[in-house]
Amino acid sequence: MDYTYSLFVPKQAVGANLVYFDLFNNSKLNLVIKRVNPVVSGAVAVVGVLGVDLLLTYTSAVGTGGTAATYDGTDTTACTFTKNNPEGQTLTSLVSARLTPSGGATAAGVIGWTCVFTEETSDATYRQYDLLGNDQTIIVPNGKGIRVVQGAVASVGNIGFNVGFDLTI
Repeated sequence: MDYTYSLFVPKQAVGANLVYFDLFNNSKLNLVIKRVNPVVSGAVAVVGVLGVDLLLTYTSAVGTGGTAATYDGTDTTACTFTKNNPEGQTLTSLVSARLTPSGGATAAGVIGWTCVFTEETSDATYRQYDLLGNDQTIIVPNGKGIRVVQGAVASVGNIGFNVGFDLTI
């Protein structure tokens, strides 16, 4: 791992235009996003489905509603931040995240896109995807964030996310 913090976003049912999560920078530091990996759950039986378009966008406003992320949580059904070095600085109030925010998380520019397949019998379901692509990183300054939203086409299945990032000057 070459990043300092992780955001675990648990699997949730796919849905047309669903905002899966948002991550917002409340600090005076830059949030450097190093990976945004969608993970399709093969533990759900789905047959003959369409692929799911996932879009990574910047946000100009913090998410509201939904469920706030915890810090160093242990619940595998909750969104949580984790320090990749247990001696590292706790993120409380520096960054925030919400699982399926119902408001805010206003789109402010598309960063990346991928399409994932959710049928559990397909090899494509278990491929490693990264919404940043090609070892790219993005900078999220104070007062900005990112989110992942599904495209307008509905499908079935469950998708979670692993996000890796640093805070730097």
